[in-house]
Parts: sequence; structure tokens; C-alpha cells
Amino acid sequence: MRMQLPTIAGSSRKALWLAVTFSITLLTFRCIHTGSWQYTFLLWNLFLAWVPYYVTWMMRRLDSSKWPLPVWIPVFCLWLLYLPNAPYILTDLYHLPEGGAPMWFDLILILSFAWNGLLLGFISIKQMQGMFMNRFPKWPVQLFILPVMLLCGWGVYIGRYLRWNSWDLVVQPVPLLRETCAMVLHPMEYSHVWGFTVCMGLFMHILYHLRSATPK
Repeated sequence: MRMQLPTIAGSSRKALWLAVTFSITLLTFRCIHTGSWQYTFLLWNLFLAWVPYYVTWMMRRLDSSKWPLPVWIPVFCLWLLYLPNAPYILTDLYHLPEGGAPMWFDLILILSFAWNGLLLGFISIKQMQGMFMNRFPKWPVQLFILPVMLLCGWGVYIGRYLRWNSWDLVVQPVPLLRETCAMVLHPMEYSHVWGFTVCMGLFMHILYHLRSATPK
């Protein structure tokens, strides 16, 4: 049975753009008020959070169900590679003590960007889940969602603490693969990595299901 792909209602789309506009307005006000461009990196991080959303949007628009697997799988991998950028903005809370504006203002500013990133990520995951289950109908749903969330958690760690970017897999593949392979081959030596990965992945998993369970 073919699974109906989720769509974004017009009201939800407007709410999403309103949330993004709110974040950008807060950032603009901060820049004007403090004369500092300190938090403008949030714009770049939010842009990266849009990438997986646009990948699933493109796949739906071009009806990826008709694509051959040798085309579909690389696009899926590209989506998976950029997906950690969506929850990554949560870790920008590390910048909170840097000051320059009232802490409460910076807290709301960063959380608003982080919420937008999470929302974009969850919408994209929901859409990819539908496309994945249509292509592999016998695959259990939880064996799609949970690994995706855990890989997101791992990706956030790699980006935040190891300072690798999504595109480094193309630009600097050897050192990146060497470092990530070491984590997989020697898990006990990198227990802190897997602790972060599991906690972040489960946190996202819970939030994703809470959002899905929210009455529309």
C-alpha cells in the first residue's frame, strides 16, 4: 500500500515564515542596538538547516518515487549528510555567556533560531520518512527514524566539537573519514562521543514524536 506523503498546510507554512522572520528581526535589532555582528553566524546556520528541507522538497516536486535506486540513494545520502545542520543550532547556546546584550534576549534569540532549525529538520524527516517507506514498504518505521536521529546526534557532535562541516566529506574526505572511523573502530576510547550521540539522538526522537502527536 502506497503511503500518502505529508504536506505542509498553508497556515503551517505561514507560521514557519513568521517564526523565521521573528528570529531575523531579533538578530537585526541586536546588531543595531549593540553595534556588533557577534551572532550573525546564526543566519548561516539557519541557511544550512534549510538545505535538507529543500532536498526533500525537490524530491517530492520531481516525484522521486520514479527515480532509479542509483539516483535516489545518493540524493538520500546528501540529505542525511546535511540533516544534522537542523538540530546543530541548539548547540549555539554555548555562545550565551559571551555577552554584549542582556542574557535573556540572547537566550530568546538563539532558541528562536534553534526552534526554526528543529522544525525544518522535523518537517524534512517526516517527508523523507514517507518517501522512504513508499520505496521500502517492508522496512519498519522505527528502523528508519531512530537511526536517522542517532546519526543526527553524531553529526552534531562532529560539527560542534570536531569542527567538521558537511561539505568536508568532499573537500577533505581523508582526514574526516580517518577521524570518524577511529570513533567506530575504538568506541570505548570515544565513549563521550557516543554518550553525546545517544542523548542528542534520543532527545530529538522524543521531540519528533511529540510534534507528530500534537493535534493538527
